[in-house]
Amino acid sequence: MSGWWQRIVALSDSQLTADFQRTCGIRSLRTYEQNGSESLSNGVCSPNVNGFADEECHDLQKLHVDAHHAIRNGSVPVENGSADVHDVSLKKRASGTKHTNGYINHSSTNGGPTVLQRPPYQNGTPCHCQHENHRPVTNGCIANGETPKAHSDGAPKNSKQKSYVIQNTVLFYIFSFGASLGNEVFYIVFFSFGMWNFDTIVFRKISLIWCAIMYLGQAAKDLICWPRPLSPPVVRLEGRYELEYGMPSTHAMVGVVIPFGLLYYSYGVYEYNLFLGIVVASVWCVLVSFSRLYLGMHSVLDILVGIVTAGIIMVCCIPFVDMVDTLLIAHPWCFPGLNVVGIGLCLAYPELKQWSTARGDTTQVMAVFSGMYQGLWYMGQTSTMEDATASALAAHTGWALVVAAVVRQLVGMVIVTIILECLKKAVIYVTASLIGLDPRDPTSKQHLTVELSYKYIGYFTPSFFAAYVLPCCFQALGIHRGNYIKEILTHGHYFGL
Repeated sequence: MSGWWQRIVALSDSQLTADFQRTCGIRSLRTYEQNGSESLSNGVCSPNVNGFADEECHDLQKLHVDAHHAIRNGSVPVENGSADVHDVSLKKRASGTKHTNGYINHSSTNGGPTVLQRPPYQNGTPCHCQHENHRPVTNGCIANGETPKAHSDGAPKNSKQKSYVIQNTVLFYIFSFGASLGNEVFYIVFFSFGMWNFDTIVFRKISLIWCAIMYLGQAAKDLICWPRPLSPPVVRLEGRYELEYGMPSTHAMVGVVIPFGLLYYSYGVYEYNLFLGIVVASVWCVLVSFSRLYLGMHSVLDILVGIVTAGIIMVCCIPFVDMVDTLLIAHPWCFPGLNVVGIGLCLAYPELKQWSTARGDTTQVMAVFSGMYQGLWYMGQTSTMEDATASALAAHTGWALVVAAVVRQLVGMVIVTIILECLKKAVIYVTASLIGLDPRDPTSKQHLTVELSYKYIGYFTPSFFAAYVLPCCFQALGIHRGNYIKEILTHGHYFGL
């Protein structure tokens, strides 16, 4: 048994991910700095290399002499982009070190050096380290004194100066597209297209399993606390998720649920070749999974566990999807009940050992799911079968149907995006001001109250608009989809509702 366990654990080796990256044409520029100056080699220090400033580098050289420990390539082995100490004598000098998602905050102990890394966060509150010579670290490399910028959600961005070279641009674009199949923009386009232009029944059932998968997967990351692959040797091409833990890969989980859920719920309702559907779903899953290796964000084990876990959860959920879908669409207590459950699950999310985008992304998923279902519920409460019949008879056919679908998607996406961006900014400003934070400070978004408020309200409202308000507008403009109302009212007879 121990032999099998060792083989399984070996799949988490960062070198496997790094080897895959090199095979795909990604080359690290660790030997030389972006500005052409030489990096550390054979124990010789130069500024701004491998995440250490000059003073810290000279401290490491002193330890090299004292402990007779060879610093390979001028750096200390790293974990998740930060320095780690492996030699026994160095471990004694760096006692009291704290690990936070693979990042280490070294405190000066017994005359040892102070090696400062990216400031850790405790449950959304930044913990700033004090050091006059500290320079910002991005993915294990000092960005020549430039402070890393933040994403709109407060996550750090990679420096504009790249520490890698892409030798195969075709694979770069292919795997970048694969990674986008598990990101926010894709979800917005995918679910809005499904409601406005395809089949509400199919897509809301997929959203049920998607919501369960994302919540359980994200929560598992912050319970297991398994760090992402080490950088180096891995080259990280995606900065947004850098502070999240890696096990399991939620991209891989979504790469199973969405294509195979779409196949499961559409086959038999629509006529197409089953074998071709399986091939497309499999290619989708493989593309998303391998994109996480290519971008250096997951180990092989992270991805395999994500795929297996998603399959198990999907099989367990499918028998209950029809029942839950019917209750959420037709039950009179759906509107308040779903809000209470959604917000409750967000508050019950595991406490973060350091701030990351995981909690905010999970809240975002819950908000989209709740807003979409409650919009559909309200449409069902305000419509009758006579309305559904009249809507179907007035719908476009032929090429006019295609034109109407394009107009719906384009107009709807513009409106949803405007509402989303304006509402997020407004909620951040109001919430941060009420609790005494600076709304213009990106770290304010990491505060628990601000993050949950702007993520839930900011995404719930556009989702509700997409499911109820915009279809009503499409109906008034004569560009509606004929079966939209009928698909909502179809399950009303279950449980006597």
